[in-house]
Amino acid sequence: MTNCLIIGSGLVGLSTAYELQNSGFNITVVDNENDGQASKAAAGLLFPLSPWKNSKYMQDLCISGHQEYSILYKNLNNKDRKKINLQKKDLLIFGEDVKSAVSWYRNKDFIQSEFYEENLNSVEKNIKNNYKNFLIIKNIHTVDPINLINYYKKYLEKSNVKFKKESIQDVYSYIELKENLIYDYIIIAAGSWSNQIIKEHKIALKPIKGQLLHLKTEKKLLDKVLLHDSNYIVPKENNTIIVGATIEDVGFNNKLSTDAENYLRDILANTFLNNFKILDEKFFYGFRPRLATDIPYIKTDPNNSRIVYNFGHYRYGILTAISSAKIVKNLIT
Repeated sequence: MTNCLIIGSGLVGLSTAYELQNSGFNITVVDNENDGQASKAAAGLLFPLSPWKNSKYMQDLCISGHQEYSILYKNLNNKDRKKINLQKKDLLIFGEDVKSAVSWYRNKDFIQSEFYEENLNSVEKNIKNNYKNFLIIKNIHTVDPINLINYYKKYLEKSNVKFKKESIQDVYSYIELKENLIYDYIIIAAGSWSNQIIKEHKIALKPIKGQLLHLKTEKKLLDKVLLHDSNYIVPKENNTIIVGATIEDVGFNNKLSTDAENYLRDILANTFLNNFKILDEKFFYGFRPRLATDIPYIKTDPNNSRIVYNFGHYRYGILTAISSAKIVKNLIT
């Protein structure tokens, strides 16, 4: 049996473990859980927000990701769907991107879409009435990322996947330790922190901090997911919405940014009528892996064929996690 060590316990790493375990591999996951893990500070949108801005390769990977979650949705029982809050929702696209969206989705058969030339508040009554013309995308998937992480971990533990906590300084030295020679492949899925454990083969990877606002209101504000000029608002259970996200090139600075906070509040103020009461609000941040291109880095290390990289994507990491895991499986088989 092929032994694999996966470094990284975010959704990219866990999705890889899930795929390989179900394919008969023997899996161990190194769980470091750095503060600011991107998977724990995500809105849980399992759909490409602006695919027309991406390369053809990335568009295809996102579509594949959407289809993989459709398969997961069908295979889960209702109890497990509820555990991870895996739901189908409609997406409303409006603003400057609507023309590009209408053009891109025309004749796309993987999803249903419909364009409306009317005010947005005809379908979402709490939205300001100055927004006209919108595209509805039917039945995209959303999930609670933290609940999905917990689901994967429990499933993998029951499937005899081993989890261990270790601090790895240099992966090349680490994999040559006597106790680690049992591993046929080492898969680095540590996201933004991946370069910190790669000493010989540096990759142009840097952290991008995304900040989100979680808001609980007295009444329900929203039924559908909103996308307005690259800003999104996602409705969750119990009258909660998520507003996001910012893109901050500030390294691993873990302080909540005032500029980002004001930016998210402005999205909220510019979108909704001022007739709701806020019961609770929290700001979250996560560090996302950003490369020079929009294509995720899924490759074998040029210096050591035992090492495979699977960093994830700074915007579509969760969406493409299952599809990326399948690419990793093809690389090692």
